[in-house]
Amino acid sequence: MGEHLRQLKGVLRSALRAERRGRSPEEIARASREISASVLRLAVFQHIRHLVAYAAAPGEVDPADLVQAAISRGLTIYFPRLVEPTLEFLACPPARLRLGAFGLSEPPGGHPLDPASPDVLFLVPGLAFDPAGTRLGRGGGHYDRALADHRSAMRIGLACEAQIQSSLPREPWDQPMDAVVTERRVLWATAGRSGVAFEENLS
Repeated sequence: MGEHLRQLKGVLRSALRAERRGRSPEEIARASREISASVLRLAVFQHIRHLVAYAAAPGEVDPADLVQAAISRGLTIYFPRLVEPTLEFLACPPARLRLGAFGLSEPPGGHPLDPASPDVLFLVPGLAFDPAGTRLGRGGGHYDRALADHRSAMRIGLACEAQIQSSLPREPWDQPMDAVVTERRVLWATAGRSGVAFEENLS
């Protein structure tokens, strides 16, 4: 069963990467603005003290507007840095990010996020998500390993509507999202991360 799921994920990743390459920068920029505006309206965003963001790769939803909003509120901003086989999340202003592993921008240093810190929100990229909060990443398992150490934090996946699949394979170690926000809707899966989902359409 495990080998079957890995093969299925591999096929999905290939198809989704091809789809992502077909999105124009203008489409991504427009979706990123709309998604960020929706996240800003969520009640959870008004009550956090720590924001974990990411530097968007080509084709990914860019959370830069959310980072700037958090900075203006005086929140501590963290970005991921690859430390095989996982990620560490370091406090760092976006202007100090430097090119790192896999050609992604990451912090050169900074104090790490304490897993015990309260009121933390993770913004998480992915190749695809489903309404139950299942996330399909790049295949390295880095986010899954890292998020397992931050179970009390809120996790929101950011994705274009085209990245939403009706259902994705989930293995025991896959870390689900509490919500996924697209340019069209907010998909909540917050019932104890049990996979129970409901949808909030955006007008």
